[in-house]
Amino acid sequence: MSRAGLALTLALLAPAPVFAGDDPATGATVAMQPGSSGRPACAACHSADGAGQADVGIPRLAGLHASYIADQLGHFATGVRANAIMAPYAASLSADERRAVAEYFAALPIPAPVDPIPEPVAKLDRGMALFQRGDARTGLIACTQCHGPNGVGVGSFTPRLAGQSGPYIAEQLHRWRAGDIRDPRGAYMRAIAARLSPADIEAVAAYAAGLKTGETIENTAGGKP
Repeated sequence: MSRAGLALTLALLAPAPVFAGDDPATGATVAMQPGSSGRPACAACHSADGAGQADVGIPRLAGLHASYIADQLGHFATGVRANAIMAPYAASLSADERRAVAEYFAALPIPAPVDPIPEPVAKLDRGMALFQRGDARTGLIACTQCHGPNGVGVGSFTPRLAGQSGPYIAEQLHRWRAGDIRDPRGAYMRAIAARLSPADIEAVAAYAAGLKTGETIENTAGGKP
């Protein structure tokens, strides 16, 4: 075995480092209690059960991968991802606190999705077509290629979209379409969003928000994927 191969093997076998923020109590404290600096508790916006507020576009955190949440908090804290509300909030937390609160929300059970706002059948059918099959005319690949056919995501690589806030999904896609990279992986999503019209963004966001969080696909419009 080469020296590089041996080093990689030893790295994979090494135990994961233990962080001070791995204490579940730390994550619960950050999530549920205001900070001494005056910052509100995470639950004030994302809810005690991590469900978010779908009607105003605040995303659900419960059930997202801990590494994904921690990465996004790090991007907010360092200014890589711009957000007037989240940037100062994340910057007020230490790296260990960000990791701890990410693990706290990731471990929460996924709450039952809020019934989506009724949408026209044609809009949901269009969203389903884009999500499940893409659009050969514009070179758009299906959302399922990265987020899975039922929208549950792939570990820390892509986030769960099923049951997420439709307005939040749409806002992020509109931002990417406008050229906002958002985070180090944003260049890929910016290229994807550029192939969507504003109306198609609203359609695919509405469809994704209506997906169930279980293993089966149910077309909100009543058709077949």
